[in-house]
Amino acid sequence: MAHRNVVLITIDAWRPDFVDAHAGVRLTPALDRVADRTVRFDRAYANAPWTSPAMASVFTGQAPAEHGVHFEWSTPRPGGPALVRDLLDAGFVATNLSYLNELENYWHLGYAPEQTPARPAGPDDPTLVEALGRCAGGPPFFLWFHYKWVHLPYWASAPDRAALGIDDAGIPDRLRASVCTGFVVPRGEHALLPEDADPVRRLYAAGVLEMNRWLDGVFDALDALGLWETTSVVLTSDHGEELLEHGHVGHASTAHHATLYEEVLRIPLLVIDARVRRPRRLQTRVQGLDLFPTLHGLAGVPSPPCAGADLGPAIFGVDEPVVPGDRVFHFHSARMGCPTPRSRADQWVEGTSDGVTKRIVERFDAPRAWTHDLRSDPEERVRLP
Repeated sequence: MAHRNVVLITIDAWRPDFVDAHAGVRLTPALDRVADRTVRFDRAYANAPWTSPAMASVFTGQAPAEHGVHFEWSTPRPGGPALVRDLLDAGFVATNLSYLNELENYWHLGYAPEQTPARPAGPDDPTLVEALGRCAGGPPFFLWFHYKWVHLPYWASAPDRAALGIDDAGIPDRLRASVCTGFVVPRGEHALLPEDADPVRRLYAAGVLEMNRWLDGVFDALDALGLWETTSVVLTSDHGEELLEHGHVGHASTAHHATLYEEVLRIPLLVIDARVRRPRRLQTRVQGLDLFPTLHGLAGVPSPPCAGADLGPAIFGVDEPVVPGDRVFHFHSARMGCPTPRSRADQWVEGTSDGVTKRIVERFDAPRAWTHDLRSDPEERVRLP
C-alpha cells in the first residue's frame, strides 16, 4: 500500500450550514478552487460538544466512553489506539503543529508534549504553510493544524464584518460585552434576546469569511509546492456551535453548560483528493471516530480494528451508502465541558442517536432523561418521555 501525505485541518466551532453562504455572502470561495476533487459529507457529527473529547475520538477511533477524555485533566488511556503513533511507526513525519498538544487530553497519542508550538498568533497564522514547505520533497507526512479563529469571540476583521453587513455602531452593548469580546460566554451571565440571532450569526459568519483567506493561503502553498497529487486534505471541525437556536451561544466549554443539540454536534467534513473520480455531496451519517480508519486509509497505513467506518469507499467510489445509515452514535460531555471542576466530575450529559431518535440522559443537579424525534421535530423543541 503506497504511502500518501495527509493534512488534517480542524476549524474550531465551525458549523456545516456556514460552509457555503450566509446573508447572501459566499463564505468559502477558496473551496471553489478544489471543487472538482472534493467529496463532502453533509451529515457528519462530532462525538462530543467540545474540542478535546471530540478530537480524541478522531485520533483513537473510540467514543468518549472508551477513550476516557472527559475533563481538562483527563488523558487518553495509555496503550490505546493512536493514529499519530501508527503513522510515526510507519515512517511518516508528523510535526507537532497544534498548541493543544501540551494538554493532558492529547498525551499518549504520538505527539511529544514538550514539542508543542506556541499558540497561533492570529487568523493569518503561517504555521501550517511553513510546515508544508519544510515537508515537501521528504518522507510522507501527516500534519494536523487546529484553526481557532471562528471560535468566540465573534469579532473578525473590519472588512469581513462589513462584508456581512454589520454596522459596528449598531451592535447592542449586550453583544459587545458578550459574543464580541468573550472567549467564554457562560449561560445565564448575559441576557441575550431572540432579536440578537441575526447579528450574532452575521458576526459568526464574518469569522468564517476571515478563515477563508487563511485557507486560500494553504491552498496556494499546496499549489506552489506541487503537493496536490500526493496529498489528501481533510477539512472538518471539532464540534459545532449554538447561535441562539436554544437561547444561548457557544458550546459546552464556552457556555459552561453542555448540551447535545444538533447545532453543537453537526460538523462539516470535506475530503479533497486528486484521486476523487467526481465531486459529490453524500448524505450518509458519519461521525468523528470514522476519521480514525479513514485517515489511516488515506495515508496508506493499515488501521487497527475500531468502531469507526473507513469512508474511503465513499470518497473514491460512486455509490451510497457505504456504511449503515442507522448506526447508533454516542455523544458525551462533562457538565461544563473543559472547565468542569473536580467537584462536579460526577455531572455529565450523554446521548445516543440513530439519526431518527435521539435519547438524552442528563445528570446535573437532578437526573433526567428525554427523547427527541428528529424527523417530526428537527429543531428539538419538544422533549418526549
